Amino acid sequence: MKKILIFTLIGFVFLGCNSDNDEVLNDSDYAEFIIENSINSEINFMVEEVYTTNEIEEPVLKLKLITSEIFPCINYGLSTTEFINGNELIIRFEQIIESELCFTALGPAISYIELPENTNRITFLNGSVIDKYSTDINEQKISLTLIEKNFTTSLYDKTFRIPENSFAYICGTNTTNTNIYTDFSDIIEQNIDFIEFEFEGEGRIPYPETADGHWVNHPSKYYKYTDSVKFNSLATIMNEYSSKNIKENSGVTISIYSWNNIKFHSWIEN
Repeated sequence: MKKILIFTLIGFVFLGCNSDNDEVLNDSDYAEFIIENSINSEINFMVEEVYTTNEIEEPVLKLKLITSEIFPCINYGLSTTEFINGNELIIRFEQIIESELCFTALGPAISYIELPENTNRITFLNGSVIDKYSTDINEQKISLTLIEKNFTTSLYDKTFRIPENSFAYICGTNTTNTNIYTDFSDIIEQNIDFIEFEFEGEGRIPYPETADGHWVNHPSKYYKYTDSVKFNSLATIMNEYSSKNIKENSGVTISIYSWNNIKFHSWIEN
């Protein structure tokens, strides 16, 4: 009986040592990337498809990094170095970048990092502290799964991609002219080339979900199209509708945001 107990205890000790060694081995894989520099703030982050210019272009997939600490200048940034190890993206935080020209409004330090489409793991390094997430990127959605968390927070575990050949209809009105929202959406839907769709399931929607700053901020509607000429004709349609139905300073705006950075607005000549 004593022999059985002794062998059992030895087995537990052996398994415990193996578990610890595996963890040390995993973290030691990043030893070559670790430096003394670090930042004191925790980091919030999200996946976002962004445009790099004001021209017509397809969106680029990036990670938005945001400090939880608020700074006196809203244009502070983050100094990072990125490494690619197979399908793993390793991001090392080094310091807060204080701009010489201070935009005097309180805000976090923010930086964007390009996220390769084949990434299946993201590792964050801050000094010797390591955070890890697994990623699943496809044409419909980006999903993040926490592996190890010490100083980072994923703001959205799931984010929808911007569908190709899609656009968002965004409208805000006053309380006395809410009919404009449905009137113009009816005009859009009269064109058989424009098919309304919804983002199904769980995830952050990449288009604005409502208008902003109006007495009535209507929910956005989303459409897909097959003919870019028909889509571009919305600019003329909006101009004509706005000139006839939207009075200046009436508290009404209509916007169309397309997947490839084309924008039409009711308050300017498109």
